[in-house]
Amino acid sequence: MQLSASKAFRRKAAFTVTAAMAVVGFTATTASANWSSYISSWTDGERSREWTDSGTYSQVQFRSCFAQYGTSKQVVVKMWKIDTWTPNDDLGSKTFTNCFNGSSSWSNGEWTNVPTGEHTLQFEADKIAQGGSCCLLNVAEVYVDTSQAD
Repeated sequence: MQLSASKAFRRKAAFTVTAAMAVVGFTATTASANWSSYISSWTDGERSREWTDSGTYSQVQFRSCFAQYGTSKQVVVKMWKIDTWTPNDDLGSKTFTNCFNGSSSWSNGEWTNVPTGEHTLQFEADKIAQGGSCCLLNVAEVYVDTSQAD
């Protein structure tokens, strides 16, 4: 059976795309999920970048926090498991207070209830100071670690 030129072209194009996808799938590696950054002028509900993780643990640390217009020195940090087809999973919250005690002070939140398997995570500033979008959160250093072995 002989294919028309159009069908032959489509077949070749489909094979090329499939082959390219296979190469990407085999050569792509999961980058280290650990990362660091800072926060500038976040209000309640602002979220971090997303990261991919395949473990059951995630840790978020803040150093040197300041809540502009805040009457209390705290931030509630909520962890999310991002789901593409269903609502995101709330993994719980931690209240950070120590990072408000000076430029070398760290607050630490550990989530040990992260589901097994590869997934995407993200944290949120759920309530800054007294909450209600009153305040602007600034954090000199944010560190995310996905290895409990550290």
